[in-house]
Amino acid sequence: MGNNSLDSETLNELRIEDYIWIIYIFLAIFALVSNYYEKEYLKKNEKKDKNIFRTINTEIFIVTFLIYLYFVYLNYKHIKRLDIYSSPKKILAANAGLIAAILFLIAGGISLLISIYGEDEDDFILNFF
Repeated sequence: MGNNSLDSETLNELRIEDYIWIIYIFLAIFALVSNYYEKEYLKKNEKKDKNIFRTINTEIFIVTFLIYLYFVYLNYKHIKRLDIYSSPKKILAANAGLIAAILFLIAGGISLLISIYGEDEDDFILNFF
């Protein structure tokens, strides 16, 4: 059928991916909680609410950045598994997957920086430099 070692490795990757989906469910819940505190901040203008929603958002971006980093690693590993007899279509798909994962990682990193350094997205450049 297939390479037993490769099948086992793929199953392990899928198991990890299942955990990542569970983490995404919790991230969505935390995002809803963050939105609640942001609404409270907009209504009452209390610094405590602002600190809570900003902290939650930063933590969400840290976790998603780590997930994106894992997917970059995974896609890189898939490219390393290819051999010289792999079809051009398979090689193109593997490289495109790595590029997509890297772009997600870059976007996640930028979002994390904005969350950490930006009081307001409009002030991000001024606060970062």
